[in-house]
Amino acid sequence: MLTAALSLSAAFAYTVHDYLMMRVVRATPVLTALFWVQLVGLAILLPLWLIFEELPTGAEEWRAAGIAALTGPIEIVAIACLLKGLAVGKLSVVGPLAALGGGFGAALAIALGEPVTGLAVIGLPLAVVGAVLSSVERGGENERRVTATAGAGWGLLCALVWGVEPVLIGEATAQLSSLSVLTIGRVTSLLVLAPFTALLGGFVLPRVFRRRVGACGVIDVAGFAAWVAATAIGPVATASVLAAQTGTMSAIFGMAVLRERPARVQIAGIAATVTAVTLLALSGSG
Repeated sequence: MLTAALSLSAAFAYTVHDYLMMRVVRATPVLTALFWVQLVGLAILLPLWLIFEELPTGAEEWRAAGIAALTGPIEIVAIACLLKGLAVGKLSVVGPLAALGGGFGAALAIALGEPVTGLAVIGLPLAVVGAVLSSVERGGENERRVTATAGAGWGLLCALVWGVEPVLIGEATAQLSSLSVLTIGRVTSLLVLAPFTALLGGFVLPRVFRRRVGACGVIDVAGFAAWVAATAIGPVATASVLAAQTGTMSAIFGMAVLRERPARVQIAGIAATVTAVTLLALSGSG
């Protein structure tokens, strides 16, 4: 029961984070908003790391720290793509597509020689179908004309980039604690993000959005903490499947709270995508 509660809390936290950030990134540069969210998160993580953890020791731990450092830039690219998609598209479409990161991770593993087994045999092709259906809609004046859904490409790009991160996190957490891995990744993400923000967006965040962005930074860290706790308590299968339901929650949140009205073909694609994410989570945790 506790594992289920924590996993669903993590999924809900990420959905709320995306919902709150939609308004921000539609009025301010994506990099500016992302920088402050990351900074708030580091302000929470760094003191905890300094109190409870130690610097890496030995060649293996320093190697793991280097891998953890790589997750930071990967994460900010993925989140920037997600926020860019939310700036122009629907949460109910972009959210489930971004949740396909696990599917791209599975595809990468297969490309490297891992055999397709279990529910992934169904989940992977279903993910492709769902992505295609979610990403198109009929044109305005000419109903026979099919166009790309706004933000869908960014959601898929987010999933593609994010698919690499779990592999790296798995390698890093074999030697270091989750808190260390996340803190190191957050430090490198800010080091990479800062110069790009200075050049392309600037650091000035409008006062009206400061509380909202601060809340998103806290929610982001809370969601990760809930996910780590759920996997630690186990079973991992339950934690993986329920945490993957961020795609489902994004679809429901977008249609129920934001009153988004995807086309029927997109609704079918969203349903296929959510099902594929669940199957892939079940397959990966088996």
